[in-house]
Amino acid sequence: MTTRPTTAARLHRVSVGVVALSVAEYEGAGPALVLIHGIGSRGVSWWPVVDELAQHFRLIVPDLRGHGDSDKPASGYLPTDYAADLAALVDSLGLAEFSIVGHSLGGIVALTWALSHPGRARRIVLEDVPLRGGSRADPRFDEWIALAGLTVVGATDYYRREYPGWTGEDCRRRAESITATSPAVFAELRDLSVGGDDADRIALLAAIRSPVLLVRGDPETGSMIAPVDAQRLVAIVPGARVAHIPGGTHFLHRDQSEAFLAAVVPFLLGEPASALG
Repeated sequence: MTTRPTTAARLHRVSVGVVALSVAEYEGAGPALVLIHGIGSRGVSWWPVVDELAQHFRLIVPDLRGHGDSDKPASGYLPTDYAADLAALVDSLGLAEFSIVGHSLGGIVALTWALSHPGRARRIVLEDVPLRGGSRADPRFDEWIALAGLTVVGATDYYRREYPGWTGEDCRRRAESITATSPAVFAELRDLSVGGDDADRIALLAAIRSPVLLVRGDPETGSMIAPVDAQRLVAIVPGARVAHIPGGTHFLHRDQSEAFLAAVVPFLLGEPASALG
C-alpha cells in the first residue's frame, strides 16, 4: 500500500511569498483536491491513497514549509504561517474550485485557513485532527525533536522497534520524512500547544461554511481525538459530520486505507458517506 503510485505526477516548486513549497500534482479526473500532510511528514505520506483518489480528483500535494523538499526558514511555523502558504498556493495555481483533506497538523492548517475563507473550499476533510492541546502533548514534541536529529538509519531502527506492524518501506519513508523536518517546526508548535487546555478554540470554527467531515479512529488504538471533542465539533460547525473507523489509528489513510476512502470519497463527491457514524 505504500509503494510509489502508478498515477503520473509533476513535481515543481511554487513560490508562496518568502518561501517556496515543493508540490506534486498528480494527473486525475475531476476537481482539484489539496492533500495536506501532518507534522514531521511530507507529501509522499499520501501515497497509499493517491491512485484511488486520482480516479476522482486532480491532486495537489505540497510539502509544508519546514518539511520535505520545501524551504526551511529559521522560524514561522505556526498554523497561521502554514495557512498563509495555503492561501498563496491555491491562488498561485489558479484553483477556483477545490476541496481539502488535512491529516493531523494538515487539518489544523485547513481549519485555520478556512476561518479566513469560510466558504471557499468545496469540502474539507479532517483526518484525525487533534482538537485540543495542553501539557499532554509535551512528550510527543520532545520525541519528534529527538527523532528529527537522528540519521535516517537511526530513525528507521526506532520505527521498526516501535511499530512492528509497519513494513520496512513504511519505516524508512517515515524516517526520511521526520529527519528532513526542521526542528523549529516542532519547537514552535509545542510552545503554542502546551500552554494549557485549548478546547474552547473549537467554538471559533462556527464561522466555517464549507461542509466538513471529521474522520477519526479510537483513542485506544492511537487516535488523537477525544470522542467528546468530535461531538462538540459537529454541534458547533454548521453541517459538520463525523466518520468513525472502529479500531482506527492516527494514520487512517495508511493503516485503514479502504475504510478511510469509503468514508472520504463519497463525501468529497457530495454523496452520502456509508461509513458515517
